[in-house]
Amino acid sequence: MTTEVTTPVGRGAPAPRPGGGPPRAGGGPPRAGDGPSGAGRLRGRRLVAGVVILGLGAGLVVGHERTQAERRAAGVSLAPALRQLHRAQADLAGARRRLARARDRSRAVSRPFDVAEASLSSAQAEVARDDAGISSDGVDRGRLDDCVSRVEQALNQLAVGQTAGGLSSLRASSSSCAGLGAGG
Repeated sequence: MTTEVTTPVGRGAPAPRPGGGPPRAGGGPPRAGDGPSGAGRLRGRRLVAGVVILGLGAGLVVGHERTQAERRAAGVSLAPALRQLHRAQADLAGARRRLARARDRSRAVSRPFDVAEASLSSAQAEVARDDAGISSDGVDRGRLDDCVSRVEQALNQLAVGQTAGGLSSLRASSSSCAGLGAGG
């Protein structure tokens, strides 16, 4: 058995709405959001939008905190590396200063040897010119060859950095070359 409830439609009374629900105050066709089904959907949409916005906000806060934590951790691990870099730069600057001093000392030590080498080269060239211009009469060729050989040995030792040996050979050559002068 079904019972149907009817209400009288009179003047000023709104017509019943299709689909049920209370009649609209101003009358007219139903609109979205009217009645229990429309209002519920609107509230549901607002609730979903609010939850989504809250979720996004929470995600942003968590992401920001994580970024800040990573930034702090990177700063903590970067500090020792920077200290080590500064120490290495100071060590490098000290090594460069020591290298510059060593180069200066090397130049100061090698100058006299450069002068001696130039002098020996000049003497050797002079001996070669004299050797070409003299006859075998009155000159002991053996002593001349010995003199030239000792001077060459001294030059070779100086050229390869054996300064003590080069100077010793040069002193030894002076005695053998001394008797080769004019009339010697």
